[in-house]
Amino acid sequence: MIIIEKYRLVSDENDKSKFYMKSEEKSICPLCSCSDLRVIGSRKRIALNSRGEKLAIVIRRLRCSKCGRIHHELPDMLVPYKRYSSACIEAIVEGRGDEISCENSSIYRIKEWFGYIMGYIAGSLGAIAVKMGIEIEVKERSAFQRIKAYVGKEKGWLARAVRTTVNTYNWVHTRSAFMS
Repeated sequence: MIIIEKYRLVSDENDKSKFYMKSEEKSICPLCSCSDLRVIGSRKRIALNSRGEKLAIVIRRLRCSKCGRIHHELPDMLVPYKRYSSACIEAIVEGRGDEISCENSSIYRIKEWFGYIMGYIAGSLGAIAVKMGIEIEVKERSAFQRIKAYVGKEKGWLARAVRTTVNTYNWVHTRSAFMS
């Protein structure tokens, strides 16, 4: 899986809730760092926006010519294996769930998921920072504060944290992901 930041969503003329993602950056294999990725197909990914509307986004499937692995190219507005957009999840995690049109049970599950994975994301970002020689003072901070220290406090922090974690091949895969 690869997450990109620069892309355009082009609406389908026949179905206004369907979008094709057009990448405006060169994707690199997170396993072997090869930049020669070939498009081998596409698949539809459903996401819910803040108004609760379904968006069908057609994403590309890419095969690395060096290691042979297949990657899905996701826009940074999506979080791997989650139904809601990263902006929705970010709002829920920050306690602004009333801005999002979703059920209370979904809000609860998103908070539970983030509480579970927050420490892992903070640790991954810390390891990446050390590897790159970036020094950030994070002692005596919670995992949530450490994530924001690494990627910034402005809106879109979750998308930046997820993109960095995924593109360094540190994302936690779920059992259901392997079954599809």
